[in-house]
Amino acid sequence: MGLQQNYQINQKQLHSLALTQSMKQSLFMLQTNLADLMTYVQEQSMANPLFDVNPTISKQEVELATVFNNQDTEQPTLEAYLLEQIRLTMRPLPLRELVLQLIAHLDEHGYLLLSDQQLLDQLQVTPVALADAKELLYNLDPPGVGAQSLQECLILQMQLKAATPTHQLALAILEHDFDQLIAHDWSAIAQHWQVQRAQVQAAFAAIQTLTPYPYVATPRHTAYVVPELLVQRQADRLSLEVTKWGYPQIVFAQETYDQLRVSTDQATKSYVQRKYQEYQTLQKNLARRLTTLALIGRCIVSAQAPFFLQKTTTLKTLLLRDVAQKLSLSESTVSRTINDKYLQTTFGIFELKDFFTKRSNPNSELSVNEVQAQLRQLIAQEDPQHPISDQQLVHLLQAQGITIARRTVSKYRQQLGIANARQRKHLVLGK
Repeated sequence: MGLQQNYQINQKQLHSLALTQSMKQSLFMLQTNLADLMTYVQEQSMANPLFDVNPTISKQEVELATVFNNQDTEQPTLEAYLLEQIRLTMRPLPLRELVLQLIAHLDEHGYLLLSDQQLLDQLQVTPVALADAKELLYNLDPPGVGAQSLQECLILQMQLKAATPTHQLALAILEHDFDQLIAHDWSAIAQHWQVQRAQVQAAFAAIQTLTPYPYVATPRHTAYVVPELLVQRQADRLSLEVTKWGYPQIVFAQETYDQLRVSTDQATKSYVQRKYQEYQTLQKNLARRLTTLALIGRCIVSAQAPFFLQKTTTLKTLLLRDVAQKLSLSESTVSRTINDKYLQTTFGIFELKDFFTKRSNPNSELSVNEVQAQLRQLIAQEDPQHPISDQQLVHLLQAQGITIARRTVSKYRQQLGIANARQRKHLVLGK
């Protein structure tokens, strides 16, 4: 009786341990990026004879990720860097002022998020003037600044490369065969341009040297960025899908399982049962990761719909607890899931955590991002000869119904990389 009771206790302890290990694995999968996830699943496969990881997926992931390779280099604030170039290269003419206004509409990575029509409506300029100003912006460093999509960003960078036949082909592919490029349809591209497959692959190698972000403020620890979510737009409707680019595909070794489970050896049977349970747990946790990521992604798209529809460049207030409560998840689960995950749109690639913004103050419904956008707009419209002080900005914001302290204005201005009034005046005067 004592032996039977001890056996049951041990069974319960083992079951509890298995649950704990499964939970730990699930949490790890939620918070890890795609490259590390693939490595982890491959390691699990090496220790389990009952499944393999589809090797073609791993290869595609590496190739595709290389397209989105980020350069790990320290750079100054983007706005300050561009303003310094303008001061040194452009005379104080109306077109120069238009370029300054375009810079005010850049996001943190150097993308121009508004469409041409939105810019024409907001800036009240002619299409010719806008085209000329954009061309001047394109000529500034870093290459690709002012692009309105990933495709345009890569094209602008490739245009600056040496005019070799390989680079000319790469530019043509980016301009006319972008969908085939992303799909790695080398045969279709080769047939289109009447070239050898090897020439197309050489052009792809040249494209791999480009970066999706004209500007990255700080070095990234992640070598490659592979967006796991894709937002698509049809008129005023948005849809989101999990791309599964490079996502581990597990192939169950049915023949091996059938052979081992009919063994009469008890140790072998126990081993097979344990490895089968590990396989099922891994599959369940991979599926949970995808489901959780998709649910949180849909919440983000719903909350920030005006941004994804390109009706605004600012973000609404969105807190971790808002999403957690809506999905009946813990805040820690949401935090883990958005960690180091990326979302692709037609106008750029964004990290999920960038869509979570705090309120500017507890009594306001405006997010910090929205207040900073108003602040940026006011400064962009100022008289360059008489820049607006932080205290004047406080009064201007109050006139718009935004109550904010002067020290907060100063903090937000610094976060935007905008110099103070005295420094801005010196930049204009060239002192």
